[in-house]
Parts: sequence; C-alpha cells; structure tokens
Amino acid sequence: MATPRAARKPTKRMTVAEFLAGSPDEFKTELIYGEPVVCPRPSDSHQDLAHNLGELLRRWAAHKNAGKVSFDIDMVLDDLKDVVYCPDLLYSAREHEDRRREGRLYGPADLCVEVRSPNDKLQALHRKFSDYERYGVVWYWSIDAAQENLVESELVEGVFRTRSEVGANDWFQPGLFPGLEFRLGPLREGDLKAAVKGKLKKLM
Repeated sequence: MATPRAARKPTKRMTVAEFLAGSPDEFKTELIYGEPVVCPRPSDSHQDLAHNLGELLRRWAAHKNAGKVSFDIDMVLDDLKDVVYCPDLLYSAREHEDRRREGRLYGPADLCVEVRSPNDKLQALHRKFSDYERYGVVWYWSIDAAQENLVESELVEGVFRTRSEVGANDWFQPGLFPGLEFRLGPLREGDLKAAVKGKLKKLM
C-alpha cells in the first residue's frame, strides 16, 4: 500500500505593505503577485549604461521642465494583487506628480526602461512586459546591454506596439520626448556629448 504523500504547505503570500516595510539589502527585489523575486545586482557595464542614459534623460527633462527621472525605485502597480516592480529607470510626467509618495511611484510610470543582461530569464522578461502593458505603462524601452540595441514600445489601445528598434550607432528619436535624439554606443562609453547632436550638446 502506497504511503500517502504529505500535503504541500502553502507559501505565505506577501502583501505590498509587508514588502515596502522590509529593510533594503544588497539585492534588487520585486514583488510579483505576492511573491518576492530577488535578482543579483547587475554588472558595472549594465549600471554604467543605465546611469548614463538616466543622466541624459534627467538633463533633458529639467531643460523642458517636463517631469522626473528616477533610478531603481519601487513602482507599486497593484495593492490588491501585490505587484511591485523596480525598473532600472522610470520617468513620470509633471501631471502625474501625485503618483510619487514616500520615494516611490504609486501607479504606472509614463516610461519604464529595462536594461537586459545575458542572465535574465525570458519568462521573467515576458511577464514584466505583460504586466507593464496590463497596468498602463505608456512607453517601454527594452535595452539589450550585450547587443547594444533598444526596442521602443508604445501602449496603443491597451496593447504594446513596437514603435522603433535601433542599434548602438543608430540615432534614436523617442516618441515620448520630441526633439531629443541620441545614440546608445557613446552613452555606454560615458560620452554624453557624442551621444547627442546639435544644440543638445550644450545640455551635456
């Protein structure tokens, strides 16, 4: 007679309040439908690209008095289903300032930027893409750090549509920031002036 298999003990679901009350540590953590998901900190090349891009966007946003760019902060998308993501970069327009409280963003960003690394799991990337789409992130940039290419997606009638895809030395004109134009290659090297052209060089 077979021994009955022990019932699996259900995993305790973590709420948004519990997640946000936790102390920060050396790892990047997101809350995906009540389950804390821990990712190792990215490489220096990943961080350099994210930082340089963020600095460029910060200077542009300040020049236009448009909104705020933030690095690696919590974006609380759903209090009931317990969903908190932490994009590498996010931007919120001035008209959405009320979404920023206690150093976090409550609600979807106008732009989320994710810099992908070779060890990123495809399943996690697809889930993040779907959740950003579901919760109303208007613009999404997915950057492959190894291949140095950027895919820009725009939310159109509730569905992400690819608007453009550029390589390291292609000029990228973001739909969210009319008048801005930059290249990923020089950004990765930290040369902000070479990453833009014309009058934009004065901002860098």
